[in-house]
Amino acid sequence: MLELEDILNNITEMLQTLSEILQTEQQILIDNKLINQLADIIDRKSQLLIELKLLDEKRVKLSQQLNIQPPYSENPTVAAHWQTITNTTKLLANINRDNGLIIENRMNMTKQSINYLKNLNNPAVYTNNGYQQTEVISSKRAKV
Repeated sequence: MLELEDILNNITEMLQTLSEILQTEQQILIDNKLINQLADIIDRKSQLLIELKLLDEKRVKLSQQLNIQPPYSENPTVAAHWQTITNTTKLLANINRDNGLIIENRMNMTKQSINYLKNLNNPAVYTNNGYQQTEVISSKRAKV
């Protein structure tokens, strides 16, 4: 049982680190000046998620060996750790969702900006009849 407590402690610590990473990611997404740090944060987050997955697999195997299952109500200490982990996981899911919304919003703004700039570069020209002209005729005269 002590080994399971150690695993749950490690998971709790890693989730705390993940929380810090997600909050840093959110600050980077909000502040344009720090955007060049985003790749490093994403790499750290990915590596930590891999480590968490491996540690959770160990937890599952050990739980099966000990013949106990979450929420581990048989042991109050382990149950308290598990409750902390589930609460933290829910909080992290919300932060991650918010980060995804920030990214989606920035992508939409970027698309709108690109479309606006394209329209500036290729303005729509209409004929006397109100139809859009297919080719824009240059107002400059060719020199011969």
